[in-house]
Amino acid sequence: MIRIVKCFICLSFFLTLNVYAESGYKKGTVEYVRIHDAQIYPDWEPPLFWFTLNEVTSAGSCQTWDGNVLFVINGEAAYSMILASQMSGKEVSIRYDDSIVKNAFCIAGHITTGDPAPLH
Repeated sequence: MIRIVKCFICLSFFLTLNVYAESGYKKGTVEYVRIHDAQIYPDWEPPLFWFTLNEVTSAGSCQTWDGNVLFVINGEAAYSMILASQMSGKEVSIRYDDSIVKNAFCIAGHITTGDPAPLH
């Protein structure tokens, strides 16, 4: 009986060590976009920027800002796409993986535009 209890305790310990990442897609209209001054915030040197999507309040364990998930991406082309989508009011679809972060926030793996933006 003691052997069974020890096995159960060991199994419970190893199961609690497993952390499962979540990845997927979210879509919405662009709510906020922010770039930073590299002199003040060197960890956020452009073309690195972040954005949020309206009503996207969760994406795995990705952190939120002002109630919506904050996504980070790097690149002038991505910045142009996000700004154009924000100005036009069209939705975008982004791919995320909550195990891939920059400055503690989830990185958007790619951005897709469309009418409507596909979730794949």
